[in-house]
Amino acid sequence: MGLKERLFKTKGKNKVAVIGLDGVPYDLIEDLVNAGKMPALAEILKEGSPEKMKSSIPPVSSVAWTTFMTGVNPGKHGIYGFIDLKDYSYDPYFPNFTDIKSPLLWDSIAAHGKKTIAINIPQTYPAKEINGILISGFVALDLQKAVYPPSFYPKLKKMDYRIDVDYQEAAEKKEEFFTDLFYTLKKRGEAIKYFLMKEQWDLFIGVFTGTDRLHHYFWNEYENPQERYHQKFIDYYTQLDTIIGDLVDSLPGHCHLMIMADHGFCALKQEFFPNTWLKEKGYLKLKKDPPDSFSDIHSDSKAFILDPGRVYINLKGRMPEGCVKVGREYDDLREELMQGFMGISSPSEPSSPILERIFRKEELFSGPYLNKAPDLVLHGLSGYDIKGSMSKGYLFGKGRFTGMHTYSDAFLFLRGGDLKGNYDIVDLAPSILYLLGIPLPNHFDSKPLSSLSLLR
Repeated sequence: MGLKERLFKTKGKNKVAVIGLDGVPYDLIEDLVNAGKMPALAEILKEGSPEKMKSSIPPVSSVAWTTFMTGVNPGKHGIYGFIDLKDYSYDPYFPNFTDIKSPLLWDSIAAHGKKTIAINIPQTYPAKEINGILISGFVALDLQKAVYPPSFYPKLKKMDYRIDVDYQEAAEKKEEFFTDLFYTLKKRGEAIKYFLMKEQWDLFIGVFTGTDRLHHYFWNEYENPQERYHQKFIDYYTQLDTIIGDLVDSLPGHCHLMIMADHGFCALKQEFFPNTWLKEKGYLKLKKDPPDSFSDIHSDSKAFILDPGRVYINLKGRMPEGCVKVGREYDDLREELMQGFMGISSPSEPSSPILERIFRKEELFSGPYLNKAPDLVLHGLSGYDIKGSMSKGYLFGKGRFTGMHTYSDAFLFLRGGDLKGNYDIVDLAPSILYLLGIPLPNHFDSKPLSSLSLLR
């Protein structure tokens, strides 16, 4: 029996397993595989052709994973970042699972009697009812509220399952961070394998998020073999490789395998605080500086920025103290801001811009929640991390992070698939339904990956 016949032998019984690697770039996997640090994954990758994939814009986990789960853009699913403002208000809130407006991937699966197990996907807290099992991922605050059905909570508690690694003080308490990181990975792997083996499913999604935490704080140590924690970084990936190999070996023979990341990563050169520029140029005025909250935005302000690089015009009718009129004034202001931002350069490279591009909202988003979209999105060049702080007194700085998210180099692999093309994270939901033999709903923003016709 040939490879394809062995892997995909019964069309009606096909399953799909997705291994998610939060914030893992294609080039990192390629380097580690070529260096012999991930031997199990090296063998797996021989059965397909890994490729680079584009993330969401902005490339943050809340937006990217929601796009993965829904197959639509933020104008339809409603998640634009980790923080947003309430309607007609300057009051911030943190969008969670209940704020996703579009149907989820597993809703379409459930409509055809198929079951999903989803473990540790960011933006899935608090857990909601599912035809299967859901264990919430980042930002989950309480394990008891992160499990559906609730009957599985005692099992996870007994396993000492961890929602996330404690990374808040990773830069100061490095040894403690790595101890927690490795332990959390071990428990994550045990839980994923348990549910993979013991429960019924048609779609299985298990996500590892420790990779993102590691990259934010220790990317510089990965790039420099002389650094103290370089080997710890490599050891983490070696342990992850062992777990991935074990999971893949545990899959049923008629199972499609996808390994994917929600965004990529690179070294951080500078943090950029564009609200400082808005203040300097008079576009942003504050009732008090530093402000206590967004409510300190003055009524004379024309624009302000939320993480990461989301520019909001202080528009009449949308904001309680909006001063910019819809129409010519709004259009002219956007053009003026775009020209101004594109003229900003790095202090270390005065002749070089820091932004690759600035998007108008209608270039990125469409759908019933377009009114919640940022009016512009600043898209930085590699190494420039755009921040939304309004309290900084400087334009550029460097904090605890040494690595930052990237848009165009997320890792993607499909076993048996010849991935040669221009892929986007929004393509994955329709691709999964296609492999399961489920008709695609009309609301999707994309079509299945072009190579899938050979696999179904």
